[in-house]
Amino acid sequence: MAGDLRGFALEKAELISSRLKELLSSGEGYVRAQFGVDLGLKPELYPTSVVLSSAAVGLLLLLVLSWAAVCSGLFVGKKRGSPVTEGSVEPDKAHFTKTVKPEEQKKRNKKKAAEKNQSNGQPVTVALEEVKEAETVSKQSPKVQTEKVC
Repeated sequence: MAGDLRGFALEKAELISSRLKELLSSGEGYVRAQFGVDLGLKPELYPTSVVLSSAAVGLLLLLVLSWAAVCSGLFVGKKRGSPVTEGSVEPDKAHFTKTVKPEEQKKRNKKKAAEKNQSNGQPVTVALEEVKEAETVSKQSPKVQTEKVC
């Protein structure tokens, strides 16, 4: 049974390969007639495996390109980076507000404090230490106690 199945598959592969070779030779004749260019292909000299593998690679390439075209067509018209809200009534009139991050405010305050302290005659290192101590006090979080269960 395995021999019959293998023979059947080889027969079909030869049939498909012969049709592809005929198509390739007629395409080469068309290019020669229309454009006057001889590609130098001899399709009857190529083995069946080469013809079938090149046809499979071509079909796979067409599939990938069509998939890419369909996927890019789905995203046409949508702007990247714009926020999407599900419950908004007017998507065209999105309200953008610029907020200053707390980290940036802290950096600005540090710079101002350092400049003030330097103008008072104090060294900059002392002023930075004072700022760091103030930050560590404000960043302390409440401790959570856990009990051991036996």
